[in-house]
Formats: sequence, C-alpha cells, structure tokens
Amino acid sequence: MTYEERPRRLLFVVTGGIAAAHSPLWASALRGHFRAEVRTLITQQASTMVSARALAGFTGQPVAGPGWDLEHRDGAQHVALAVWADAVLVYPATLNFCAKLAAGISDDLASSVVMSSTAPVVLVPSIPTGAFSKPATRRVLETLYSDGYVVAGTERAVSVTSGEAEEGGPASLETAVKLLANHGMGVGSNQDTSDR
Repeated sequence: MTYEERPRRLLFVVTGGIAAAHSPLWASALRGHFRAEVRTLITQQASTMVSARALAGFTGQPVAGPGWDLEHRDGAQHVALAVWADAVLVYPATLNFCAKLAAGISDDLASSVVMSSTAPVVLVPSIPTGAFSKPATRRVLETLYSDGYVVAGTERAVSVTSGEAEEGGPASLETAVKLLANHGMGVGSNQDTSDR
C-alpha cells in the first residue's frame, strides 16, 4: 500500500492537564474526521486523569505510555512511534510539557517521541491562569513557535478552581482539526501549507 492509499496516521499525545478528561472524545472525533489510524500516548500525570482503557476503546489501538514498554521489539519505542506518525497532536499540552520541549528535555516516553518526530507537531496548550501572563510562559510559547512547532492559541475557559471564565484554556477541537488538516493530516500531503 502506498503512502497516498493508506489511512493517515495521527499520534495523539495526552498530557496531565484537566482537559485530558476530554481526550477520548477528541480521539474518536479525530479518527472519524480524518478517517485516520489514531494511536494515543499518555504521560504519567495524564494516566491519573483519563483511562487508558477508554482511549483504547475509542481508537481501537493499544495505548502507549506512560512508561517505556519493555516488551517492545521494533527498535527504540520512541523512534518507532515518532516515525509511524504523519502528524502528532499534543492535547492538552501542559505548561510543564511545553517548557520541557522548549528546553530540549526528553526525560520520558512522551517527550522523547515528540522530540524525535520529524512529522508536524500541533500543540494545544493549556496554561494555568496565574501563569498565563508571565514572561516565562510567553518565552516558552515563542520558543516552540520559532522551533517549528504548530502552537494553537489559547482560549477563555471556565477554571475548575474558580468557576470563572479565564484566559489560558486549550483551543477547541475545531481549531485542532483545522491545524492538523494543514499540517500533516491533509489527504495526500505531509507538508506544512499554511501559517501556524
């Protein structure tokens, strides 16, 4: 089967923000929208917020992470996952995960996969309210953008702490779909064709 004939391949990385609870529905919607093969990879913190069983059920694929699979036999697991993907989506991309990428730190399976991937990587940041306006946060996001990551803008969202609408919430599924369509998931193209 040629590249053009096979289903698109999306690696869906879920990190430990509260929005991780929505990730099974996102996985299902992305799989259906792109008629894609979707594999999920979860961080340690994400594993406390969303069920790997739910993600596997919605994607029809086993979930990678949070730790390294010691039974993996197709070479280095992080390289195999990175090479497999036509595009990578990180949702929610916590500030901690974004800061690690900006600093070039790959100290777990998820960050190692994202750092190793040559496919387009779409990040959907979820920034804590207090951190949203900090210069360090701005520097992290600007570094990711300049390093070639596709960084979705944040949106106002209801804080689970205050119950108020605040800045720093993750972008919508609709926004993520549009970014992915232009960065790796568009049919017959794996090239970046639009502005981030």
